[in-house]
Amino acid sequence: MRKSPSVNNIRILGCMLVMYRRIKKQERYLKSYLPGLLRAIVPDYQETFSAKDVKRITKYWQLALNLVCDNVYKLTGKKLSEAEHKSIILLSVFGPLFDDLFDDHILNYEQITSLVTAPEEYKAINKNDRLAKDLYLELLRSIPRRQQFIEHLQAVAHWQQESLKQLNSDISAAELQEITYKKSYYAVLLFCSLLDNYPDQKILEILYPAAGLMQLTNDAFDVWKDVHKGVYTLPNLYRNFLALKQLFLTETSTINHHLWQLPYPARAKQTFAIIIHSLHAMGWMSLEQLQQVTVGVTSIEELKQLSRKELVCDMDSFSQQLKWLRHIRTFTNYIDK
Repeated sequence: MRKSPSVNNIRILGCMLVMYRRIKKQERYLKSYLPGLLRAIVPDYQETFSAKDVKRITKYWQLALNLVCDNVYKLTGKKLSEAEHKSIILLSVFGPLFDDLFDDHILNYEQITSLVTAPEEYKAINKNDRLAKDLYLELLRSIPRRQQFIEHLQAVAHWQQESLKQLNSDISAAELQEITYKKSYYAVLLFCSLLDNYPDQKILEILYPAAGLMQLTNDAFDVWKDVHKGVYTLPNLYRNFLALKQLFLTETSTINHHLWQLPYPARAKQTFAIIIHSLHAMGWMSLEQLQQVTVGVTSIEELKQLSRKELVCDMDSFSQQLKWLRHIRTFTNYIDK
């Protein structure tokens, strides 16, 4: 294992403090901006979007903006335009609604495919898909590459459909890993397709493993919720935490190896790595906790008996935050080649 000394604790802490202040500012901004945006598309938006919906939209937006769109642009020396910012917010409203079409069985796959492929001709059957259609058409009117966006959304729909296999405990580990990676990767590409400057192939080679680890992080944090909903993931079904941690290290090394080869300023590459790996470090901490609390657990039924506190990694304590910063540094500097 080789570790680069290029990123120290002060650099990590400074970057995370900037990100923390940015997130708080973003929350205030979206709270004031979103009503006007929604009112123009959905006149009765206050009846349609609850406080819980707005919180979900905000989280969706902040992840897409900070980990993907703005992060890629800052790496490559670009700045998001006002139009791009608006599109990212619109997609952050549309994305959860689109997920619900699957998760809440509002439409079947054929209906969803029809909506995605030919939205102008699609005949809405209820309030939910009518709203999704309106937001989708608004996005298509404003983005730079309509056909690419549609193709990425078709891929998102396909992997959402494939993810229904996660309701069956017979799903193999290989199938689970492919679904985990690809449903996250195409969601990332969907946001990238909003940008005037789509990432080149070298950056896409970084985004694929990064997206996979993002979803694995989410799955690790959601073990308690998923086992009670009957959703099977790599962390809850197979519980091979040593293999999952090795996967994190392998993918982190791949990300960093490709990143350091890019022709951008060293500081920009460091910032990109710190931000990307800040989420992956949380996934690692969650896996460590799950590894400890599931010793002796041999089935999903036994896993269900563990408490939410045991299965959910709490990131709020000062000691946990210090540990998180140390893991971010390890991941940011890690190359095993």
